Amino acid sequence: MRMSAAAVLLLASAGISDEEFACLKTELSVKARPWASIPWRVSLHEAREAAAREGKPLFVNVNTGNALGFV
Repeated sequence: MRMSAAAVLLLASAGISDEEFACLKTELSVKARPWASIPWRVSLHEAREAAAREGKPLFVNVNTGNALGFV
């Protein structure tokens, strides 16, 4: 089950139990996501050097426009 933090807060204010809230909090933890352990690089130059040195592909995530993903 995937929910946004806002949805969790909405459910918390709607009267869900402490156990349900704790379960949702665990499921939504950023640290529990597989991508959280990837050594992300901010510099494209450093990322390209590391990928070449380690013989690994380069994954580039580009977001243009509003930082929230909508205008």
